[in-house]
Amino acid sequence: MNIEFTDDVMNLIDIDEQQVKEIIAVSLYQLRKINGVQGGKIIGKSELEFHETLGQYGQTLAYDTNDLVEDLKALKKT
Repeated sequence: MNIEFTDDVMNLIDIDEQQVKEIIAVSLYQLRKINGVQGGKIIGKSELEFHETLGQYGQTLAYDTNDLVEDLKALKKT
């Protein structure tokens, strides 16, 4: 999927393409539509780098007890 913004829009919002990707990824993560790995892929970085990006935008990890249970299950399988 490609999303295109006209030069007029890019000039109006005064941010670069990478920042647009980051804002979209952070927003989708906060809405719990994607996880950290997927967020990293959107911005072209690792999951860890994506979590650092979250902090740059004043966001925190969306990690709750369900995520903990899933992580514990995954650990038991290894």
